[in-house]
Amino acid sequence: MTAEEKKIIEGCRAGKTEYQKLLYDQYGPDIKAVCIRYAGSEEEGFDLFHDTFVFILTHFKEYDRITSLGGWLHRIAVNKSIDFYRRKALHETTPIGEYEEVFTSTGPAHSADVLTTQQILGFVNQLPVKQRMAFNLYEVDGYPEQEIVEMMGESATNVRTLISRAKKNLRDRIRQYLQNEEYEL
Repeated sequence: MTAEEKKIIEGCRAGKTEYQKLLYDQYGPDIKAVCIRYAGSEEEGFDLFHDTFVFILTHFKEYDRITSLGGWLHRIAVNKSIDFYRRKALHETTPIGEYEEVFTSTGPAHSADVLTTQQILGFVNQLPVKQRMAFNLYEVDGYPEQEIVEMMGESATNVRTLISRAKKNLRDRIRQYLQNEEYEL
């Protein structure tokens, strides 16, 4: 851990606003990106980011063994995202397998088979909630399968199935989009 990270941690534990602002300025964009990636929409992602950052600032004193500030913050953002969707699933009336959110776009960025990052994120956000979560944890954040099993509270077989289905859905949606089969992103 760097000396600057130690200063930020101690300043935040002491409740000093200048260190909280420094934490927000340096790590906020990364935390926000994680929250938006796990959320079904940008609006939900911003709400999740706000809740996550408030949690971080109010719970600094409880964590005395932070070895990597960035890693610790990333892990909290992922866990808060998972918790958010567990609570949401309890109140959701639509079966999770049928949950899809559709974004609109003007089409591919170029006439060739090129997709922008925003378009790819749009496809990922269209995945059913559990598939999106498993895909993000495994492919984007690089968590090992067993850790995903524990984080999501699913069986190892179910996690493998969710990841496999997410990849297949993404391949199919991107292929269909690139073939211009009237598929809106």
